[in-house]
Amino acid sequence: MDISWWISDAAARTPTKTAVRFESRDVTYRMLEERVAVLAGRLREAGVVDGDRIAYLGPSCPELLESLFACARLGAIFVPFNARMPAAELQIFVEQSRPRALIAEQSFVPTAREVVGPRRVLAFSVGEQWYGPPLAFDTRVDASSPVLILFTSGTTGTPKGATMSHDALIANAAGTVDVLQMTADDEILTITPLFHVAGLNLLTTPALSIGATVTLHRRFDPAPVLAELGRGTVSLLVSPPHMTFELAAHPAWLHTDLTGLRCVLTGGTTVTARALDFWTDRGVAVVQSYGLTEAGGSVALVPIEEAPARSATAGRAMPKCEIRIVGSSGQPAPPGQPGEIVVHGPSLMRNYWQNPQATTQATSDGWLRTGDWGYLDPDGYLHVVDRIKEIIIVGVSNVAPADLEAVLADSPEIAAAAVVGRPDERLGEVPVAFVVRSTGSELSAEQVLALFDGRIAPYKRPRHVIFLDAMPRTSVGKPAKTTLRALLTPS
Repeated sequence: MDISWWISDAAARTPTKTAVRFESRDVTYRMLEERVAVLAGRLREAGVVDGDRIAYLGPSCPELLESLFACARLGAIFVPFNARMPAAELQIFVEQSRPRALIAEQSFVPTAREVVGPRRVLAFSVGEQWYGPPLAFDTRVDASSPVLILFTSGTTGTPKGATMSHDALIANAAGTVDVLQMTADDEILTITPLFHVAGLNLLTTPALSIGATVTLHRRFDPAPVLAELGRGTVSLLVSPPHMTFELAAHPAWLHTDLTGLRCVLTGGTTVTARALDFWTDRGVAVVQSYGLTEAGGSVALVPIEEAPARSATAGRAMPKCEIRIVGSSGQPAPPGQPGEIVVHGPSLMRNYWQNPQATTQATSDGWLRTGDWGYLDPDGYLHVVDRIKEIIIVGVSNVAPADLEAVLADSPEIAAAAVVGRPDERLGEVPVAFVVRSTGSELSAEQVLALFDGRIAPYKRPRHVIFLDAMPRTSVGKPAKTTLRALLTPS
């Protein structure tokens, strides 16, 4: 089956149940099925066929999910773009995925037209009706075929499209439902962006797979999130550490009734004891999840019944998944000994979209190299120690230093530059730029930061600039980032 069966099946069983709550609108499963069918029909009428990529640029809203399931029904491949990126960055993703069409919310239409041209843009307003001949669910789509491409910067900073099949999303959903003991009575609150694997696949698609209710927020804002939790109907939430810190810092935090929450998932970066304590001190179970874009969601998760005893770990392997720790020789490491985390399971990506070289580098005999450093304790719980990758994780978003360094290198007033991550209690890490001015330049920190305007999404930009007289170098002439990190102090 393709994953749109989830919606048609729930529409037949519980047609009047709310599938998606968004702002002032409740979308029942019957309504969701009708909207998916009409959008699928409209895309089919426009000539979309198996394997075509359909991109999306817009907010987290029901239309994003409708676009995913409409693509699934057609055998097309859904490609959600990062809504925070300017056109210059998005062009790279367009060139890699070559979408047949780009579904864009009205406020994003100018950017969409700039990157794909006006003829390939399908514009919509949130809440408006789709128009076209409805296309009902059938069984013609091969479940092993690709349905989703999620882009990740990877180790080199070059964007790569992790390609997921229907089977992979089904496996991820089934495993999550099992470990978290989810039922159709659950209501999950999604506050992380749906273009990110955490927003889309940690809880949202698993909830829809069993006919539960998903409440979406257009963007993260502590006040409405706490008001939502205070209603008492939300039972599951994904809250990365930086969001937890913002929630706990809000004046309404201590006055919000959290008794409806039975579990909070966290992860995506280093999870401190403080990030866990905010929830446990309020009597809410909190568990860590470990995963990556290439795994389609979680590959490790703390079982809900083992919180809080195991909450400080990254969890155990998900059902049908395996986790190994390998040393430099590629041999499995014994319990307690750190090495690279490699994973295997049905939720992993098929490949990097049209990038066989990167796929070969990342996978071997069905095992995915994560680029992360960790160990398994004697009871099989994963502990993530550090990252082999240079990627800086800001909140739950990957930031490639090479992207930022390329902007700095364009300035004639900069002789040398390097970007590293500095530990940050709220966001996990933030980028910091080290800059050597060109001779005679009086470039200020504010002028350095202004170089990123219109070129790099705001969340990616360096938070601070540190000027140096000379750039420390390795023996092969590269910036000595270990030396640079030693110059930093945590924020």
